[in-house]
Amino acid sequence: MGTCKYCSKSAGFFSHSHKECEDKHNIALNDFAAVLKSYFQGRASATDIQNARARLKANYFLSDEDICNLTDAEIRQYTASIRRPFSPRQMHLMDDLLNAIGVPYNQVNANGAVDEFTKKLMKGFMVEYFTDQLTLPVAQSRCHKVLARFPMSQDNIEDAYLYVLNRAVTNFLNNGMISNAEQQKIDDYVNTLALPLNNLPSQYQDSEISKIGQVAIIKSIQRGVVPHTNLSAPIILGRNETILWIYNGVNFYQEKITKEWVGRSGGFSFRIMKGVYYRTGRMKGHPVEHSSMELQGQGSLFITNKNLIFYSASKSTKIPFSKIIGLTPYSDGVEVHKDGTNQKRMTLQGFDPWFLMNLLSQINNL
Repeated sequence: MGTCKYCSKSAGFFSHSHKECEDKHNIALNDFAAVLKSYFQGRASATDIQNARARLKANYFLSDEDICNLTDAEIRQYTASIRRPFSPRQMHLMDDLLNAIGVPYNQVNANGAVDEFTKKLMKGFMVEYFTDQLTLPVAQSRCHKVLARFPMSQDNIEDAYLYVLNRAVTNFLNNGMISNAEQQKIDDYVNTLALPLNNLPSQYQDSEISKIGQVAIIKSIQRGVVPHTNLSAPIILGRNETILWIYNGVNFYQEKITKEWVGRSGGFSFRIMKGVYYRTGRMKGHPVEHSSMELQGQGSLFITNKNLIFYSASKSTKIPFSKIIGLTPYSDGVEVHKDGTNQKRMTLQGFDPWFLMNLLSQINNL
């Protein structure tokens, strides 16, 4: 006998619910979605949500999972609808909602709906810093207040800040250059928020903000100064060696050479007796080499002031700058040519090689 998933009573053979229970559940979904929508439109209160939740859970089989799914959808719609300038009203509205639905924060935010709301507020505050509507301390303070109520992971926080920085730099570069005042705003933003421009997430590796950080490093090296960073990495650095940049998600290919023996036979054969033949002549053959590039691993490429270091779980290698005799740039990587006999070709793929090419042209002058 089947059991009804709503009332837990017998539902008969090959059945998992009563029709009347299913109908009640559908009413609950529609009613709770409607009260949530009315709440965000200002036509219902947090108390209305609490009352609807209690009634529908008691009599119409509304579950916590249903509440999470419906709330997730309405939060996303509300987040998409709000526009700058943001005020404390939006934060209070979300705060009251999360208290009214009676479901733990981590459950309703399981798919990141509240995170998206939080990020939108934070982005709005930081955009207003770049448009001179807020000072950086005020914008940062407002972000901290939002995060105190709606906490997010550090990765999400950095993503919100980097998103705004990338938009700002792109806008600044519309006229082909960044003014001193714009550069100062960028520097203050990056330094105050401690943004890791030389260890960016993959979605920002070839963005405009990466170029800002790379240009700063090259300018420093042109002045004869090697920038020192505090980046942590699972590699051992040499004396006076420092990491200048990190590319993540890089593929490392290395040349593999295989040989085979090819040739042809000559001469003729004749019959000695029934079923027995003898072949005269000889086999002429020679070895043939085949070259291919094989993926050795995917990992991180560390560019230091002395070496290229590729690190992954399956393959790691160090290429000293002093051993590099040439680089062949591609749109998404480089082929490295090393000094020495019988050196196998190596290709690093998954990044814009602009910075590496310019760095090597300058760093040898130190």
